[in-house]
Amino acid sequence: MNILAIQKDMWMLGFMKAIAIFTKIIENKEKKMSVPIGFKRLTIRIKDGKTAVPDKTQFVIEGKKDNGGMVSAKVSGLAVDAVKSYSSNKVYSISGKGVGDGKVEFDIMDFPEKIKNAVLGIVASSNGVYKATADRTSPYCSILLEDVTPQGHPYLMAFVDGMFSSDGLEFNTVQGKQGELPSEAISFAIGSDDNGLYYSTFVGTGAPTDATGIAEIKADALMVAGG
Repeated sequence: MNILAIQKDMWMLGFMKAIAIFTKIIENKEKKMSVPIGFKRLTIRIKDGKTAVPDKTQFVIEGKKDNGGMVSAKVSGLAVDAVKSYSSNKVYSISGKGVGDGKVEFDIMDFPEKIKNAVLGIVASSNGVYKATADRTSPYCSILLEDVTPQGHPYLMAFVDGMFSSDGLEFNTVQGKQGELPSEAISFAIGSDDNGLYYSTFVGTGAPTDATGIAEIKADALMVAGG
């Protein structure tokens, strides 16, 4: 075998090793991607101390015709501000324990009045007139956000306690041709349950054990199956 052939074989071997390393990097990167690609479903549970009842104390918004659909959700404020303690002219310790003053801001298309008023604590009269009184208060709720990862695995995030609030509604004149349906904004202030739990997150892997993880996170949010 001549020198040229040996060099060619060595180059090919090095090239194949580089391809293998690059492929491994891509695979590891894909495995680490654990963000939802969209927003499929929101489940809301009104915490009244009783077992959840679908369409009464547990509501699902998932884009079914005339029943609302999810446009976006922005989660913020989960981090706490780190507190530094100084001694001997230097930082002695840094404390960042717990969860910050979090909130979730939603945009919901065709938000059903029944659900919106239920989570805001606004009660309807016998004639179907919703009335906000001076003693109105939003009930404590838990929420579950669901979608999938880029690999098609389930992604769930539950906030186990909090309250909804809404600043108002906007009226606009119709201009020419019909546009897209407008969305409504509503905010959820994040709290914690009696055990100090604020939120849970589950990212599936496509394994049979995904069902167990999904059941656990729904239990954290006091959700019932099929709701």
